[in-house]
Amino acid sequence: MKPIRSLRPIVKRVVPAPWRDRLRAWIRATPAAGIYTLEEDELAQIQREVDRLDGEPWQETTSGRSTAGMDERVIEIPWVLSRYRGEKRVLDVGTAWSLPIYKRNLVSRRIPELHGVDITVKPVDGVTMTRADVRHLPYAAGSFDLIICISTLEHIGLDNAVYGTAGGQAEDGDVFTLREFSRVLAPGGRVLITVPFGRRQRLDWLRQYDQPAWDELIGSTDLEVSELAHYEYNDVRGWRRAYAPNLPAGDFQGKGASAATGVLCAELIRRN
Repeated sequence: MKPIRSLRPIVKRVVPAPWRDRLRAWIRATPAAGIYTLEEDELAQIQREVDRLDGEPWQETTSGRSTAGMDERVIEIPWVLSRYRGEKRVLDVGTAWSLPIYKRNLVSRRIPELHGVDITVKPVDGVTMTRADVRHLPYAAGSFDLIICISTLEHIGLDNAVYGTAGGQAEDGDVFTLREFSRVLAPGGRVLITVPFGRRQRLDWLRQYDQPAWDELIGSTDLEVSELAHYEYNDVRGWRRAYAPNLPAGDFQGKGASAATGVLCAELIRRN
């Protein structure tokens, strides 16, 4: 990272701000560039919030601290980790290319059976990894007490060539994935999931959901929402909780954000 940091003042002078945002997002999401990366201040922010978890569900960043210029992972990671309730059998989806800070903190929960599934092969210390298409999970019904899926569902069935795989594209990949989650959930099990939220969009590699699209997705499965939270990005104050009717409505990579300008975090359970 040091060579990249040394070029930052030059890039800032010669590259227009919108293109800097796109370049930053591309570098973060490109395997050849080290997969998904965050700046030191973002990593420190995530760890700060994780360190202050006290057994209660995390809701918002520390009062008075700005998260302007930061990625949505500063919201998603503490939100999800705070909702781990000691389940013994846990499946993490998209583990191979997730942030090391997330994997490290997840493994530190000392989960008795921690499995990870991804479309590419990459070992992860402390996790039993399996290569698979999550629309066709290689697990028996009722295998897991908890499934975690951070910013992965929106990519399934779309162009995943950036992650070293191709083919198998389908518009309804998210539907089939959630149905598989339901199948491998044990009775009473939960899904913790995050997706980009704002103006409904379909990009080559990603879907962004609005509330009708999300409701339609959940309605096509036998899962239901037991907890739902929205967060919105502002280029001055950063990330804040959003409430209806003023839910995020921006474009992906809008408002000067490197990626999403809104995020939806949800806990799902299977309908009786």
